[in-house]
Amino acid sequence: MSGTDALDDRTKKLITAGYVFAILGGLIGVFIGQYLAGHRKTLPNGEVVFSHTDDVRKQGRYILTLGTIVFVVFAILKLGRVF
Repeated sequence: MSGTDALDDRTKKLITAGYVFAILGGLIGVFIGQYLAGHRKTLPNGEVVFSHTDDVRKQGRYILTLGTIVFVVFAILKLGRVF
């Protein structure tokens, strides 16, 4: 197993976990989605690039959107019980 295979496997697990957390409660999924969609790294020459591929970043945006929607829905339902 090469290093890139392990990275791909970890990324797939992170995407799966992001969707699961986004559906179950939202907030952790929002953080995972934000990480996947926007994480950047600085190269030795000073150039700043995204850490993940375009496809992974797209999945991150989906997770971020789903997590936000679920979190807002749960918050509205919880507030509805209070009032």
